[in-house]
Amino acid sequence: MILLVICVFVLLIVLVVLALSQVSDLNKRITAYLRELNKIVGLESRLERLEREMSGLRSPAGGATAQPGPPGGTIPTRAGLEPGGVTSSAPPAAPPAAIPSRGPESPVAPITPWETRQKKPSRSRPEWEAFIGGKLLNRIGAFALILGVGFFLKYAFDNNLISETVRVLIGAAAGFTCLAVARRTHRRDMKIFGQGLVGSGIAILYLSVYASFNYYHLVPQWLAFVMMSVVTLLTFWHGILYDSLAVGVLGWAGGFITPFMLSTGEPNETGLFGYIALLDAAILGVVFRKRSWVVLEPLTLLATWAIYYRWHIDYYVPDKLPAALLFISLFWMFFHAADAVRNLRPSNLWPGVRHLLPTVNAGMFYLMLYAILEEGHHGWTAPVTLLVAALYFGTETVMRGRDPQTDTSRPQNLLTVAALVGVATAVQYSGYTTVMLWSLEAVILAWCSIRWNLQYLMVAGLLFFMATAMKFSDTPGAFHYAYLGETDPVFNLRNLAYLVYSLALAAGARQFRKSADRSARLVRAWLESAAAGVLFIGVTITVNDIFSFRQSIEPTGAGHDLLFVRLMAIACTWTVYSLPVVWFGLKSGKNTVLIPGLAALLLAVALVAIRGIAFSPIESFVPFFNFRVASFLLVLLAMVIHSTLIGSHREVNHWLPDVRNYLGMAMGVMVFSLLTGETRDYFGKLLEDLGGPGGAGRDPEKVTQFLNLRQLSLSGVWLLYSGVLLAAGIWKASKGLRFFSIGLFGLTILKIFIYDLSFLETLYRIFSFVGLGLILLAVSYAYQRYKHILFGEQTGEGSPPPGG
Repeated sequence: MILLVICVFVLLIVLVVLALSQVSDLNKRITAYLRELNKIVGLESRLERLEREMSGLRSPAGGATAQPGPPGGTIPTRAGLEPGGVTSSAPPAAPPAAIPSRGPESPVAPITPWETRQKKPSRSRPEWEAFIGGKLLNRIGAFALILGVGFFLKYAFDNNLISETVRVLIGAAAGFTCLAVARRTHRRDMKIFGQGLVGSGIAILYLSVYASFNYYHLVPQWLAFVMMSVVTLLTFWHGILYDSLAVGVLGWAGGFITPFMLSTGEPNETGLFGYIALLDAAILGVVFRKRSWVVLEPLTLLATWAIYYRWHIDYYVPDKLPAALLFISLFWMFFHAADAVRNLRPSNLWPGVRHLLPTVNAGMFYLMLYAILEEGHHGWTAPVTLLVAALYFGTETVMRGRDPQTDTSRPQNLLTVAALVGVATAVQYSGYTTVMLWSLEAVILAWCSIRWNLQYLMVAGLLFFMATAMKFSDTPGAFHYAYLGETDPVFNLRNLAYLVYSLALAAGARQFRKSADRSARLVRAWLESAAAGVLFIGVTITVNDIFSFRQSIEPTGAGHDLLFVRLMAIACTWTVYSLPVVWFGLKSGKNTVLIPGLAALLLAVALVAIRGIAFSPIESFVPFFNFRVASFLLVLLAMVIHSTLIGSHREVNHWLPDVRNYLGMAMGVMVFSLLTGETRDYFGKLLEDLGGPGGAGRDPEKVTQFLNLRQLSLSGVWLLYSGVLLAAGIWKASKGLRFFSIGLFGLTILKIFIYDLSFLETLYRIFSFVGLGLILLAVSYAYQRYKHILFGEQTGEGSPPPGG
């Protein structure tokens, strides 16, 4: 009974396959007939078009009408009319697609072949019918056959009609039968139909092996693996034989599903990864032979690393380090070798694969390598990382040696080397040491980008510079003194890192000094500005840390006394910093350096002028011999030096003369601020000395007297300073000084008429207004006396008398 059922089942399959074969033959003949019919219809349309074109060639104005020639094939043409009226014979007309133009005098455009004017014709109704009947129905039929066989087997299994062994044999027989019939149909040029049968047969064979192991336990695991592997190889062989990517993808899926179908739940990394390694080698070999199947390589790469990652999460323990290290190295080597071979055989297929796959492979390999090394072997992580980087650099060296002109492998290889060296640095070192080493690596990348003319290395160098800045800002103590009492505030690793980073940015900018590329110039400008900015931040933080260190060792409460001196010291530091930076910017003509230097000077002037208006603490004030006066004088001297430098290099930029004028005005403001502060604080010190702490015991009359004297002295100092500025403006013929003095006179007048008149006592008002009147009269006299100098007026015999 069982044998009868088997025979009937096999016979049924054969009959169905043969019937489908006959139907496919009939369908093929119908399709061929429809194609021939379509060609005939197309020829008719072409003939009609040619008739219309020929009718356009017949022109009465040509002097002769083209008439159909005799059977001999001669056609009288316009060119064949001789002066004597004799008609010459022309050769037979050329095929319509090759009819030439009649020349520049002809009003008729040359005939363009019909095929060249069609971009991409849409499918005709017969073509759609052939697609649906010949291909789509084939795929659906193969799927339906698989379902039918499955339902039949389920029915037989549920009713115990067939034993377990026979069930598996039936599946194997059905699968091989499909493959055999597919081979026969393929030889008869029925490729699509044969591909459908191959897919059905392979699926049935996979299911048969799976059932023999997982459901019925008829074979051991190792034998099931062998059988599955044979089926996978058989699938790829058929895919190559039929040139079918769909069959190849089916083999890929079956190969990677096999470990999950035959899993017993027990970890066996040697068997699992050994099988995956062999499968990877086989698939990469297929891709090497069938270059159009390149899609299998990224699928294989992702599947391989996904399977390893799942095993690592579920089963990895430190005892399995050797096996894990061996197999991830083997996986990486397969795909790295495939990338090298692909670069030796350049192709236009999937160009993005050449750059994406090596990056993914390197990233996955290193992540897995880092995971197994860091868990218990941290000391080996950095050396192994550098070893991998050396392997990539060696690959790049070999590739360039084979073909120095090609750069197909260089992006992924060189960028991988740069990334791995950076990671090894971060793994082995920390803090400011990492900052300094990353800075040097960024300079090396910038040098290589210019040396080898590789723009992507320039981008990598910029990324390293940005990563260095982020690492710097994330390091404790980068912007403040974090180790009070433990480290020297000047000579420490943090300040050395600032210096190295700034010099690295400057060196990186110098690499692009000869490049004419616009992007290289932008990078150079960015690096030069960044170098100046990093140095500015470094010196500022160093000075601030000096006072933080001093404050940490001073008695409690002394910190407030040091705040004023700290701010003045920072302003002086900015001033000193601006001198070499501005000089270098003027000398080299680089605004990227000049502008940061001028900005530092502007900040110093603003800080000294605003914060230096009031001395603190007032108890320590000594007129004219104090830290504030020294700071003001240093800033003023620097401004004079800057003005002199700008005067000798004013041709560098058109706006430098304006900067020099602004410096002159700023110097006037600085002197005004210093005189005001010294005068105000002199009387403030006298008031402080009148009584004890908090002003207790002060004499009210003395306090009022000192307050009146302070306001009177301020007004007098302002008036005298305005007069000095006016005299200097007249002597130097400088409008800027004269306008500044007039503005200061106005400010003094407002103070006297508004504040002094309201708050001063009568005696002090008298002195204030008398002094104001005398100085203003002197100013008026000076303008009248020297108007020929101020306004260029001439006096003499030919001049009108004064006043009329």
